[in-house]
Amino acid sequence: MKKLNKALFLLPLVTLISCGASFDYLVKGNKYVSSVFTENYYNHWDSELKNASKVEEKFVDDIAITKFTDLDRIDPNVESGVVRYTDPDDYGRDYKMTNLDDSFNYGYQSKLFDGQMVCGAQNYHPEYAYQYGRVQTNEKGFSVRFAKESDYLHYFALQFKASTNNQIDCYPVGEDEQISYASDANHDNLIMHASTVVLTVTIYVKSGSKIIGHPYTSTITFPDRLTNNGHHYVFFAFSLEDEELTRAVGVSFTFTQEDELIAHNKEKGIDIDYALFLYEMFLPYTYWH
Repeated sequence: MKKLNKALFLLPLVTLISCGASFDYLVKGNKYVSSVFTENYYNHWDSELKNASKVEEKFVDDIAITKFTDLDRIDPNVESGVVRYTDPDDYGRDYKMTNLDDSFNYGYQSKLFDGQMVCGAQNYHPEYAYQYGRVQTNEKGFSVRFAKESDYLHYFALQFKASTNNQIDCYPVGEDEQISYASDANHDNLIMHASTVVLTVTIYVKSGSKIIGHPYTSTITFPDRLTNNGHHYVFFAFSLEDEELTRAVGVSFTFTQEDELIAHNKEKGIDIDYALFLYEMFLPYTYWH
């Protein structure tokens, strides 16, 4: 009987390992899907990626921030001027990384590879639906270690948005007091505040036995309201065709934010938590081995 119990215990363990899920990424229970904003920050860092040496960062210009109707700017397989996608769901289904390799199906970070590009996770859990469709991080950031290595990388894309824990939308012109609800912001004497994110995406590649990080940084401004319920998604993408990057083994995301209204509130002792919601990451036309 003891041998049987031991065998039954080992069965799910072997199953998890065979699926390619690292123990570092396994999440027990409902972690990171809390109704409390600050309990959902994901800050896991793979030690090899965190300690990797890095080349000089490159700054990505405004052309990186595109719409699905402008994919010819970044996608080498899209003919110039041809509009292929107007809907993020269609793009997500076609280019999700789980289509490229089965290893992206497992672990908490598989949220970034399942093709879901907007808040549409109601089928997962009726109470905390949205948290199941995204990875939420603060300025500490996080990393993703891939189970396999890539061949040449063609381009990188990320669907994300920013949010705060108290849904700051707007404030009266010339006044200090903020108004916290979108329904109250539709008046002539109110203006929406802008929020700026300096996002750094670092792609890690193998060079011999070493891992080298290649950072790409861009300044992204959300032009109007910054709210937990708003649908202000950014499709951030840039070409890697000239980089000749191969043997990619991971990626990390870090950011800083500039928001005058948040800074003003903090000066008054009002603490506001600021987060990025990452929905989907793409490395299309890449083979993994």
